[in-house]
Amino acid sequence: MKDQQLIRRFLFFFDFCLVWLTAAGVYEIFGVNRWAFPSPATVKLYSSKAVGFVFLLSILTAILAQLNGLYSSPCKRRLGKELQLLGNAVACAGVIAVTCFYLLGNNLREMSLGILTVILTWIPLAAWRKFIYSQSISGLAETRNVLILGCSKYGQLLRKHLDQHPELGCVFKGYVDRRRAGRPPNPAHNKVESEILGPADQLPAIVRKHFIDEIFVSVPSDRNLVMEVAYYARSAGVPLRVMPDLYEGLATGAPVEYLGQLPTVMLQMRQIPTVQLVFKRLVDIVMAAVGLAILSPLLALVAVIIKLDSDGPILFTSLRVGKKGRTFACFKFRTMVENAEQLKYSLRHLNERDGVLFKIAEDPRLTRLGKFLRKFSIDELPQFWNVLRGDMSLVGPRPPIPSECKQYALDQLRRLDVTPGLTGLWQVTARQNPSFQSYVELDAEYVNNWTFWLDCRILWKTIGVVLAGTGQ
Repeated sequence: MKDQQLIRRFLFFFDFCLVWLTAAGVYEIFGVNRWAFPSPATVKLYSSKAVGFVFLLSILTAILAQLNGLYSSPCKRRLGKELQLLGNAVACAGVIAVTCFYLLGNNLREMSLGILTVILTWIPLAAWRKFIYSQSISGLAETRNVLILGCSKYGQLLRKHLDQHPELGCVFKGYVDRRRAGRPPNPAHNKVESEILGPADQLPAIVRKHFIDEIFVSVPSDRNLVMEVAYYARSAGVPLRVMPDLYEGLATGAPVEYLGQLPTVMLQMRQIPTVQLVFKRLVDIVMAAVGLAILSPLLALVAVIIKLDSDGPILFTSLRVGKKGRTFACFKFRTMVENAEQLKYSLRHLNERDGVLFKIAEDPRLTRLGKFLRKFSIDELPQFWNVLRGDMSLVGPRPPIPSECKQYALDQLRRLDVTPGLTGLWQVTARQNPSFQSYVELDAEYVNNWTFWLDCRILWKTIGVVLAGTGQ
């Protein structure tokens, strides 16, 4: 609950600041152009009248947005409806502000810049919301993988409601059989059984395998089972909702939230540092865009040399596994010969890493330029584009290839709970360590203890690691 309040305050404050930034731009650009706004409209933002008008406009816009539910988290309506409500809030705030200042003796000619501010304010506010909806930031607009314990009529009604309302952000992954030792599902007997992922005894494994973000309990009043699931959810940090008649004594006073006509009670809630995740994504976008712009001459030069150095494409596109098991195309400068993947299997006996990792210090498949590119991690610079697309972050566990993921134990899938990164804790502390166990443990440490400031420290250490030329 406190986290949701913090998110609302952050969004409220951000809208407030965006109104002021819009006003600053309007008054700075048009306030000195007499051809556009004849005197006396050539007024600066720091004048008392302008400050008063913009302050009232920003406060009213944020308050009306709050009254329209625009700061609810996660976003629970379609983007088009969100932008419509936002437009209504800005228009009403503008009408009220202009009317107040007109009644105080200011004529419309004097208030021309203020009116222009009202007209343009919607644009940055709308762009900000479109950004939020497009980035799948946890706690705001990211879809949540949902599991339903029990496939009774209530469970089926709940599943139907989630399917009919995608704006809730819930993706149904399957049912869990309430029986502790469930029999194999028989779709011929019951169509619903084809969506049963396993019995209740396998709940922890099912949650990890399918990257479940939230569990709904719709079983009959099996209090012992509900208690066990509640304890598991608490220890695993997985949000848990139950039907009200099932939670008596478990969460006295817990608020009831309706999904359609079905009341649910949140027994276990995950604390998501959403505000920090917003800053993380903003930093990713800004630094990736700046990096691509500044390094574009170097990228072009490397591309030309790769083409002259050896046969094959300039970029190597590899299928990688990202957050929650989603696959994406990861880009790198090609550093190996064209048939490197075919040669990999004949070089297995030279592998210097244990577990599922594969790495050879003096890899015979490397091109002449490839050794240099890897030494200083230049080959990974095209992944700035993956960061801009949202497939990757600047900091996070390195994205594995699908064949590696198939060999992961269930607890090792934990590293896929977050967005993969260009660099991470392992890269700056144990890059030369051949142990796969150390690799996984450091990624798990990063996931469990993540903060925005941890990312900052890792980025700072990465500079030294890259300059030292420790890449292989």
